[in-house]
Amino acid sequence: MKKNIYIFFIAATIGMAGCKKDYLSLQPTDQQTKENFYHTKAQFQQAINGAYAPLQGLYTGSFWAMGEMRSDNTSYEYDPNDRSGTDKEEIDEFRELNNNDIVDSYFNTSYADIQRCDIILARLPTSTVDAASADTIAGQAYFLRAFNYFNIVRMYGDAPLVLTETESVGDAFKVAKRVPAANIYTQIIADAQAAVSKLPLRYSALTDKGRLTKGAAETLLAEVYMTQKKFDLAIPLLRAVISSGVYSLNANYADNFDINKENGPESIFEIQYIEGPNGLGSDFVDTFIPWDYYDSDITGFEIANGAQNGWNIPTQDLVNAYEEGDKRRDASLTDFTSDEYGIDLPFIKKYQSVGAVQYITGNNFPVYRYSDVYLMLAECLNEQGFAGGGDAFRYLNLVRQRAGLENKSMGNSNADLNVSNQEEFRAAIAHERQVELAFENHRWFDLLRTGKAAEVMKAHAASERAYKNDSWQINSAAYNNIRLLFQYPLNEANLEH
Repeated sequence: MKKNIYIFFIAATIGMAGCKKDYLSLQPTDQQTKENFYHTKAQFQQAINGAYAPLQGLYTGSFWAMGEMRSDNTSYEYDPNDRSGTDKEEIDEFRELNNNDIVDSYFNTSYADIQRCDIILARLPTSTVDAASADTIAGQAYFLRAFNYFNIVRMYGDAPLVLTETESVGDAFKVAKRVPAANIYTQIIADAQAAVSKLPLRYSALTDKGRLTKGAAETLLAEVYMTQKKFDLAIPLLRAVISSGVYSLNANYADNFDINKENGPESIFEIQYIEGPNGLGSDFVDTFIPWDYYDSDITGFEIANGAQNGWNIPTQDLVNAYEEGDKRRDASLTDFTSDEYGIDLPFIKKYQSVGAVQYITGNNFPVYRYSDVYLMLAECLNEQGFAGGGDAFRYLNLVRQRAGLENKSMGNSNADLNVSNQEEFRAAIAHERQVELAFENHRWFDLLRTGKAAEVMKAHAASERAYKNDSWQINSAAYNNIRLLFQYPLNEANLEH
């Protein structure tokens, strides 16, 4: 039998060798290849849709671990029966090594998305796409490339800067070497500026709901400038988002997370998910529920105990941060006392819905909301100089009012509401951002941007040990080295040599 197979391959090889060159160079007409694709508007529309897709994997797979669990907002429930989730525990406690699967996965998925954007931007100018459509497609690609690089540079620091299509193994090695973070920031700003200039304020077609807009690009660019302490450059961008008239605060905070009200008036950009057997669903409600929550009332299914559950658990530090009467608390988390440990282990409510199939829901994940813009602008104005009133206090208090809380002001007779100088206003903004944007992957980046990460996380380490050590023994190496950057992936470091 094997002899017959070998004879067949030899005959096939001889037959192909005898064919004319023209026959061998024909491209398949029933498949999409780089030669017959990237020509028409419809093809580029498919390509840019594909450039959104990696974000779905990032937000269900690793972003919440690296953007929220890394901070003092959330932690995990130790599972003694299933120890397959140690890579996430390591991230939470600053113990990850350079071969950590979560850190490696985030890096690789981000660069896969960047490459999709590179291809679109390289091939679009020679296509048959009309100018207006080309601008909209390019604007989305510029945003996505800038967004990915912004997260990469904040997470890893120096990293490869890949701006061209990689077509071979040799090309991959050429672009693997890291460049200074400053170089990457230069490119991020250029890409974000291009996105601002090309994206529309809004889309008319319902089928385009959820696509990136000018307001999203302005918000991204403003956050980049804030990270660089260029508050004067961020202010006009944030004011432009406000003056556009496109966005408004939902009267009810919880509406931002209602699966039936997604992409609402407050949404600037959110990651889109669809329930169903299409690979486009989310699983936040299952992932973020304690593994010993045995009832089916939350997800509609009995929890399958194990490392799939018990992640991104709100910490006592965060629970204590909510002021009495803050409506955001009940909209953000659900109280729960663990049967296993007898301690309070609340879980995230923002992404709860009942799906037809377990682990597949349609809950979107917010990236930028309008309230974030208010708080960003208030922060920038204060950094330009503290004032006892004016827009900085106004935007801060608009967010508080929606939460059912009293205004903060200078000279307030209530000491908890009194803000008398720039440093106290900084603390007020940090507090408001922590509870307003809880579980939306902002907290760790906020701590980095404001230079508070080491200080806050050292205090958090002490409170975590005091709260948990009677229930489970926290690893002795936990929080011993509060690194501001994640370990650079080992596989990527090896490519540099």
